[in-house]
Amino acid sequence: MSKTKHIGMCVKSIEGRGGIQKNYLLWFRMFRKRGIAVTLYVLDRTSVQEDGIIYLEGDSLDRKKRSLATYLKGNVYDLFLLNAEYMKPVLKMYCQPYYITVHNTWEIKGWLWKRYKQRKRLEKKYLHEKLIGISKSVLDNITDVLSIPVQSKTVIYAPHDFESVRYLSTKIVLDEPLIVAVGSLTRRKNYQMLIEAYRHIENKIPHKLFIVGDGEDRTRLEKLVKQYGLTERIVFVGYEKNPYPYISQASLLVSTSLSEGLPRVIVEALILHTPVVTTYASKGIDEVMIDELSKFIVKSYDSNLFAQMILKALECYPKITEVYYQKFSEEFGYQSFLRLMQYYRG
Repeated sequence: MSKTKHIGMCVKSIEGRGGIQKNYLLWFRMFRKRGIAVTLYVLDRTSVQEDGIIYLEGDSLDRKKRSLATYLKGNVYDLFLLNAEYMKPVLKMYCQPYYITVHNTWEIKGWLWKRYKQRKRLEKKYLHEKLIGISKSVLDNITDVLSIPVQSKTVIYAPHDFESVRYLSTKIVLDEPLIVAVGSLTRRKNYQMLIEAYRHIENKIPHKLFIVGDGEDRTRLEKLVKQYGLTERIVFVGYEKNPYPYISQASLLVSTSLSEGLPRVIVEALILHTPVVTTYASKGIDEVMIDELSKFIVKSYDSNLFAQMILKALECYPKITEVYYQKFSEEFGYQSFLRLMQYYRG
């Protein structure tokens, strides 16, 4: 590179289990690893202590804006990534070349007044902005489904640290055949359908079903499992900071989500060469489950059909190679950011 690059980032939080938090922290570390000067401004107080991560002081949003403004004075960034859209006025004031990052799909529904308010909120966030989306589907959702005009759209897939995922996957050894599902126990993840699908075939396979995650739907799901007499066959593991040993040692990862942006756990399964069966939670599935893998997308929320696809995958699954997941690597994402900065600065 001809000159030192400087990247700024601003997000509400980098703590927790969500994709936005993970993506910003991974982007930050990706740039740092490659010698890029990067500053990550965080609105919520964080326990993550790393050089370049700055907590914006203040007990109100206005004070946090003034805090960000103080840091921006005299700094010129080659690129600024923003998910806390209420900070846009500060960035505009200091002429920073910012992009709004998009991590999820949106759906406008409900009564007319509710839909109106939802649309206005999304327009305030995205209208006529430059967007970076973690998949093509999340960007198409804004411009094609919601019909919100934007200045530009760039796809940069959410980064994955392949080495770290593979290293962490060796930390626990499990000694029984299993099928695994990973994610928060919420209605959106549709675990009831998964439990019903497993019920159809549990007497045909030796595999237990391990559900890794926690959430408000856990009690209801545990009662359902008990009602079906499957407490010895379905294991609620709870939240695991490191779910990779379960994914790596599973014969199959299953996902029954009703909606997703770009399902991170499916990419991680492919990195670990674990077969996947999934519902068609969004068009983002098409960007991950490509070529031969697309045969293992269930485009119906029918538990019987999903059960039959599980049996099919356990019997015969295509060989998983880097072709399926290379575009989700850190290096691929890094090169995409470099091209974006070169285009912007000419």
